[in-house]
Amino acid sequence: MQKKFNRSYDSLEDIFEFTEDILANREIQESMRFPIHFVTEELFTNMVKYNPENSNDILLDVDASADGVTVSLTDFGVDEFDVTADREVDTESPLEDRPIGGLGLHLIKKMVDTLEYDYSEKQSTIKFTKGND
Repeated sequence: MQKKFNRSYDSLEDIFEFTEDILANREIQESMRFPIHFVTEELFTNMVKYNPENSNDILLDVDASADGVTVSLTDFGVDEFDVTADREVDTESPLEDRPIGGLGLHLIKKMVDTLEYDYSEKQSTIKFTKGND
């Protein structure tokens, strides 16, 4: 199912409800729901945070089946930022000594089975999958 959401942190509650309805209707295991919600929220908030001047809605597509869940977020009128690119993330130093940024993407890569990125003509699509545990 697809739905467009206003580019605003205020949309997070609606996104959570939309996603949860789909997952519950498809009887997706509770253990899979947290990572799916977390990753969706992290990707959506990054789109909002790093493109504050953009007024385009963000398209969320959630497909749930017996095999697992596929989620894609599409952002329109944006510059390229490949979330799948390798980035150095310091996970050893104390938090106060670490540079800000990158930890969210590092975490989501650990929580999903696949993470894909596509960019064409100012349109950015991030897709991830999470299979049944």
